[in-house]
Order: sequence, then structure tokens, then C-alpha cells
Amino acid sequence: MDIARLALAVLRVYSWVIAARVILSWVNPYPRNELLLWVIRLTEPVLAPLRKLLPIPGLDLSPMLAWLLIQLLVRMIMQAGA
Repeated sequence: MDIARLALAVLRVYSWVIAARVILSWVNPYPRNELLLWVIRLTEPVLAPLRKLLPIPGLDLSPMLAWLLIQLLVRMIMQAGA
């Protein structure tokens, strides 16, 4: 079950990185901020395809959808291990 625990840890950390991206978008830091660029590089491969699924002009719901999908995966992994 070590793989399941590793997967859970990675998913939980990634959900925090998505939350950080949302918060950073509210604060609007300097665009060349290293932390911002790092967070964008980590989250954009997941958020970009989800953004295409929810094309609402002026409103980006992709972080919320990503977070929900991560929570679904976490529950599935936990149930499989139980």
C-alpha cells in the first residue's frame, strides 16, 4: 500500500498548489515572480484542458473542477485500500 500512500500525498500536495494558484491570482503579484511561475508551470498542464471543458468568459472554474477531481481520486484510492 506504499504506492497508494504516495499517490494520496501527491494528490493532496497538488490540491494545495492549485489553491496557491487561486490565491496568487487574487493577489496578482509581479508577473515574473519565481513562486508564481513555478506554480503556473505545475498547474497549467492540468488546468488548461479543464478550462476548455468549462468555457465561461471571464470566469475560470478549472481550479474548482481540478480540486473536485482530485478529491474524487483521493476517495477512490482510500476505498480501494480499505
